[in-house]
Amino acid sequence: MAAFPLFASSPRKFILVIVVAVITIHYVLSMLHNDYSRLASFSNLSEKWQKAHDRVFNSTAATLPPLFLNDTDYDELPVATTTEIETTTTTELIEVPAAEVTITTTTVVDIPPPPKRANATFVFLCRNSDLAGAVSSIRQMEDRFNRHYGYPWVLLNEEPFTEEFKERVRVLTDAPIHFGLIPHDHWYQPDWIDEDRARSGRSRMMAQGIIYAGSVPYRNMCRFNSGFFFKHELLQQYRYYWRVEPGVQFFCDVTYDPFVFMEENNKVYSFTISLIEWEPTIPTLWSTVKEFVKRNPEYLHPNNSLRFLSDNGGVGYNLCHFWSNFEIADMDFWRGEAYQKFFEHLESKGGFYYERWGDAPVHSIAASLFASKDQVHFFRDIGYRHDPFQHCPSGEDWTRGRCSCDSKDSFDNLKKHLSGPNNNKLPYETPIGEEYYLKENKTSPPERKANAAIVILARNTDLNGVVSSVKQMEDRFNKKFGYDYVFLNEQPFEDKFKRRIEELTDATVKYGLIPREDWFQPDWIDEEKAKEARKDMMKNNVIYGGSVPYRNMCRFNSGFFYRQEILKPYRYYWRVEPDVKFFCDIDYDPFLFMEDEKKVYGFTISLYEYETTIPTLWQTVKEFINDSPDLVAEGNAMEFLSDDNGNTYNRCHFWSNFEIGDLDFWRGEAYSKFFDHLDKKGGFYYERWGDAPVHSIGASLFAKRDQIHFFNDIGECLATI
Repeated sequence: MAAFPLFASSPRKFILVIVVAVITIHYVLSMLHNDYSRLASFSNLSEKWQKAHDRVFNSTAATLPPLFLNDTDYDELPVATTTEIETTTTTELIEVPAAEVTITTTTVVDIPPPPKRANATFVFLCRNSDLAGAVSSIRQMEDRFNRHYGYPWVLLNEEPFTEEFKERVRVLTDAPIHFGLIPHDHWYQPDWIDEDRARSGRSRMMAQGIIYAGSVPYRNMCRFNSGFFFKHELLQQYRYYWRVEPGVQFFCDVTYDPFVFMEENNKVYSFTISLIEWEPTIPTLWSTVKEFVKRNPEYLHPNNSLRFLSDNGGVGYNLCHFWSNFEIADMDFWRGEAYQKFFEHLESKGGFYYERWGDAPVHSIAASLFASKDQVHFFRDIGYRHDPFQHCPSGEDWTRGRCSCDSKDSFDNLKKHLSGPNNNKLPYETPIGEEYYLKENKTSPPERKANAAIVILARNTDLNGVVSSVKQMEDRFNKKFGYDYVFLNEQPFEDKFKRRIEELTDATVKYGLIPREDWFQPDWIDEEKAKEARKDMMKNNVIYGGSVPYRNMCRFNSGFFYRQEILKPYRYYWRVEPDVKFFCDIDYDPFLFMEDEKKVYGFTISLYEYETTIPTLWQTVKEFINDSPDLVAEGNAMEFLSDDNGNTYNRCHFWSNFEIGDLDFWRGEAYSKFFDHLDKKGGFYYERWGDAPVHSIGASLFAKRDQIHFFNDIGECLATI
């Protein structure tokens, strides 16, 4: 018994250990189950559909092959540690037996040393209800910048963060994450505020239709950001911060360290957007500022930016301010004597509650008065949007950052008052030095690639949506694998389109012009009959019911895209649409998985087709099956399509906006004859047969069920789906 002192010394202790172990295992399994449930794209579909889906596909799941790339950029980045005020938890890696998963790494050469880092953090003020927006913002920040640098995150809330919130954001980064509770006296309206006077001020603003006019929580937030956030316990160890908001967008790669730039160039405040404040929200703010300056002239910096704030030497405020939803700044500036006394003076007036003083004008006025003009920096190369305003870089900055925004779509009211009378060059017009940029790691190409391409059907007018999709595809997958892009259009692509796309990727990009006979409605279609069908669908509010171009697209994707001359060299394709979102990093090669596992079709979403768009489609399918039973594959997926052994169609289909497939399958005898049979019936125009049900029926009947794969590890979204 000496070897088991725990058993011998205390039976109760042993029982307690067993109970704790059982509870822990149950908790872990519950989390895994919840994670899987959240990944299900359409769990709200009917039980009938779910059973068909599970019966046909879940039993054929294949283990992913050893196709993972090593995505570690720096060996010395922080380990995944999450910290709260009351506790610290370290996430440990679970070792997987080598027999189950094999990791294949590529040889890495010329790895630079870990980047120099500043004493800095991201600051994120959000509520539990902001979860979706927080996940989106953190994910983008990690993609655009922080995956290379590993700066910590500090998330602040006036209420405790839920475990669900913490769990969702922790998986987005390997950097440390700290969750902080804001002290009550730092957030809520102080007791000394005259609530009757404050209520009267809110009512007056509401009558004027001012945004957030009646909101006390919004005023709490403005006061907190103006005078308290930098005092939080979790931020005391840091000097610099980057403020991030829920639901913001970062359009461009940030390939240098803004924190180090701020530190080495003695910057104290930076911005991306400037605009005009609503005058009714700050009627007495400037008089309060002038009162403070008159009493404390020693705090004014001799090289200040008063010209940015005032057009008449400080007599009046022109309402210009930096939009503080984005700011990278020095917290020691806010902690300094000048700003502390300035905020105390503002606070004593009660204007955060009697009016609606915002942290944006407060920060802007302070940075412009108490810092040198060359200590304020405009990050013109950081593409940023906080609805409804955005800044998009232009020129070399747009190209360097591979930005997904349109450089013409930018809002910037910055007045050129930061320059002195004898200096025509603004401080921010000096480009960021090359020494701050992160040099790309040079890695060897993947040891093996499939004969595959990413295929995008788009028009010139789809440029912005295509840029967004390509940017995400590069971020999530293709910058590691370098597969070709093939663009198809019924009209020639414009040079502007090509230039914008080619600046986003190092991969080969090809452009194909669709032959007229492959795209437009055939001459043999009875246009009068087709027109009547369109009228009926429009009357019944069927989506795209009256559109001929949509029908052209459905017919082209059903039977012609894989015949294009430009695609003949390829075997596999990944279909991408304009304006799609890819939520997850893809660290393996889906093309090689398809090739090695002999898959012919892969999908992420399945749903029901509109019955009114395909009234005679299944009847036409059954005709073909009766005429060519030898082309139907053994072990097919008929059970996915029909609940009565093929008598009727249950309308289940794979949503073809995402598909990874084998072009040779579509080019084969079975599908080619099947499409020709459908095309002769004219249902693409007399009804509105979509390529999604056509592809789904073709794959389910002419391939084996285990040749169809559900990519449940690829997160994708188009429109509302």
